[in-house]
Amino acid sequence: MKLRILTILAALLALASLDAAAQRQHVRPGRPGHTGADAFRGIGITFGYVNSNYRTLELATDEATTSAMLHGFTLGLTKDFTLLPHALYFQTGVNYGYQNDPRNESYKIPYTDVSVRIVGDREEHYLGIPLRLKYDLHLLDRVGLTFDAGPTLFMGLSSKYKYKTKLTDSVLAVDYNLYNGKSDASGTSSIFDLENWMRMSGMYPEGRLGRFDVMLGASVGANFFHILEVRVGYDYGLLNRYRKDIADMYSMHRGQFTLSAGIRF
Repeated sequence: MKLRILTILAALLALASLDAAAQRQHVRPGRPGHTGADAFRGIGITFGYVNSNYRTLELATDEATTSAMLHGFTLGLTKDFTLLPHALYFQTGVNYGYQNDPRNESYKIPYTDVSVRIVGDREEHYLGIPLRLKYDLHLLDRVGLTFDAGPTLFMGLSSKYKYKTKLTDSVLAVDYNLYNGKSDASGTSSIFDLENWMRMSGMYPEGRLGRFDVMLGASVGANFFHILEVRVGYDYGLLNRYRKDIADMYSMHRGQFTLSAGIRF
């Protein structure tokens, strides 16, 4: 957790430093109908809803399966660099995302009269660095449309299955790390194995996953009063998320939908 926080803070500080340097060397950005240099636009803060899933293809049979949806939020900073004044920009920045897929169900232990309530979720934390071309189309003085497209560099910070249940006086819990394939289990029971239940339920992937991806996507949006931006977009991962030998048998790719709002200073 400390490493994730430090990574996010370092990225935000680097972007803020870039903004401060730009302000020292350039006039505050001009807008249509205004004077001033447009070499740098103000820094933007974005917040939004995001959902994604994973599509897995068995290469030998071409049989495809799709995971359950992960829902969550994204928070980030962006910066636009002008290529054509009031029209074409290069946008970059850093986005933090959190998603989970909660699960809560009852399970009757075979050959017994005992039922247990199992609760938990799949949880992901990640960073994204967009490298986008963005086009602004001004319709009215205070309203415009925006289009952007390009890659986003994806770095997974954490991806885990976390489940627990209470059986008589014992609490059973399992954390499974999808990046290193290690499990952290606590609690024991002579009649129920929570980790085996997770494996039999198909929660564990066939192999370990890679942290990094290159996601290619596009979005369309609107801006109001030269300050508020609303955008909707979709990105698809180009890299196989499986690692090592399992990558020769399976291919897994991430698809992601985002709806966000932002303020640009």
